[in-house]
Amino acid sequence: MEQVVAVCNDALRYPQNFVDQNALEYKLASYSEQLNEHQRRLFSTENEAALGFRDLESDGRAFWSLQVKSADTLRSHLRIASRSRRADPRCRFLFVHAPHSRESLKTSREMLMLAFTYLQVMPEFLDFLFVFGKQAHAQDLYCSGFRQRTRLTKSEMGLKVPELGWSGQELQVCYSLKSVERSGSQRDWPWSIRHCAAHHSFDVKNIRSSWIIVKGDQLMERRVQSATSDRGPLELSSFQSIDKAFAAALATHLILCDWSAENWRWYIKYLEDTLQEMTRGTININADIPQSPAAETESFVMQPRQMTNQTQRTAKSSFSRFSRTQTQINENIEMTPGQQQPQSQTYTNPGGLKQPLPPGYTANESQTPKPRAIPYESYGQQQFSFNDLQKIQDIEEKTNETRLVLKLNLSVISQLRNHYRSIIKSQDFPQDLGRRCSGDLACFERRIDGIEGDIRLQTLRVEALLRLLGDRKALLRGLLDFQNMQANRVLADQSRKSTKNMEHLTHDMSEIARKTKSETVSMKIITLVTLFFLPGTFISVGSFFIFLTLMSTDIVHWDTGNDGKSVKNFQLGALQIYLAISLPFMLVTFGIWYGFHRLERHKEALKKAQSQAKIAQP
Repeated sequence: MEQVVAVCNDALRYPQNFVDQNALEYKLASYSEQLNEHQRRLFSTENEAALGFRDLESDGRAFWSLQVKSADTLRSHLRIASRSRRADPRCRFLFVHAPHSRESLKTSREMLMLAFTYLQVMPEFLDFLFVFGKQAHAQDLYCSGFRQRTRLTKSEMGLKVPELGWSGQELQVCYSLKSVERSGSQRDWPWSIRHCAAHHSFDVKNIRSSWIIVKGDQLMERRVQSATSDRGPLELSSFQSIDKAFAAALATHLILCDWSAENWRWYIKYLEDTLQEMTRGTININADIPQSPAAETESFVMQPRQMTNQTQRTAKSSFSRFSRTQTQINENIEMTPGQQQPQSQTYTNPGGLKQPLPPGYTANESQTPKPRAIPYESYGQQQFSFNDLQKIQDIEEKTNETRLVLKLNLSVISQLRNHYRSIIKSQDFPQDLGRRCSGDLACFERRIDGIEGDIRLQTLRVEALLRLLGDRKALLRGLLDFQNMQANRVLADQSRKSTKNMEHLTHDMSEIARKTKSETVSMKIITLVTLFFLPGTFISVGSFFIFLTLMSTDIVHWDTGNDGKSVKNFQLGALQIYLAISLPFMLVTFGIWYGFHRLERHKEALKKAQSQAKIAQP
């Protein structure tokens, strides 16, 4: 007893204080380092702690529950350093839970390590504890396993404390299972895969069984409480003998195994329904493109044919090679009582295929649907998008996740069954106990076989769903590629139209440019002629002084001679004066025009250089 008190006083060193002569120090130190690393996300403060106990005392006949919220209360409940030397309960459940599956456990490190130390929990159980704790997203989803310690021989025996009813010969197992549960915290996905870790220790000499169950909520605690109540199964509440206690341990394992196999049917159905809802349209989608924007779906009318003792009929069928009109059979056909049906008469089924009409039905021409004309410009831009492919990829990842979790559960359950099967056959196991428990073990194996069979069936469904996902994803990817190709064809056709329009516009602009150039040349000629005559005209009619015309003297004028005839009179001096004044003015005018012309060309050259410099900048 003193050794138990000593290790419990040093509980914070767990698992390095674990009593096992075969334990490897470096492994225990590694677990301790991992605990230090994950301490902040794993544990809460003592003010938030709430450990659930459900015990069956050695002299009692019913289980009773207690919630421990402090380390002192835990020490008192475990009767550490107590003067009374009462034996431990025949069966003890310790429930560790959290507010939800991604929050810290409602226990402090000191309290949980004290409980682990007192119950001498195998250090390997910490592997399954690390998947819990505060986390934004699910972590270690694929972390599962089964661990066991068979301590029956003298070299493997644990602590032997007769005062507490510890014989030292015990079976320890721990494992992690997963199941899927509905989640109200996720808006886009109403299901979540949850963890459950269990540790069990069973004393093969004394009636002493202990359980530690860790889960993100209190579901398993409620189920165990229900099973161990007065109205629960007898094998869980009957600990009058060692074989009954062993049967109760097997029944508790079945509660956990049953949980790992439930809800998968509905979760897989949800995956199937989601996939069908998203991809059902890919089967009958019309992804073809019209031949031209003006083209409508062509159809032809079959010529009526006179049938002997039968009515005439007309049937319209689509002439398009690929396009199919999706219609319902009750929209294509009508029953005519007492009328015989020709074998060649057909209707278009909802999948777009032509099939023979049932007897007593005939095609109704007025109800034959017209091929739906889809706008040419909208092809390649409807029906599906890359976002749909991303959603299907997400469903495929969820399905792969489901398949792996099912296989992990199957492996853990199989190892659990094989472990007990081998223990019963072991020479170190009490033979009388093995004989008395053989029937309970056979019942346990049958129940396990049923659970394994159900998991295998769900695994087959998942594998079929994965194949369907692969096919639908390939089809959707092909549709997206095809729609992109069709969109490129539409764009290419529109580009050709735009190119033709641009050709016409370019031709028109060329004509305008040619005419503008011609008119510009004419304007320049007119300008030059105007500039040439402007100085002379100004000089010839301009006023030098008011009322005094500068060129009032005629250079050439006609006089009437004595004989009455017109005589030309040319004045050279007047001409010299006119030229002396007008020619310099003409040169000055041309010079001013040329100067302005050079200035405008210089400004245009500067603007062009600045634009090129901006374009050249990186």
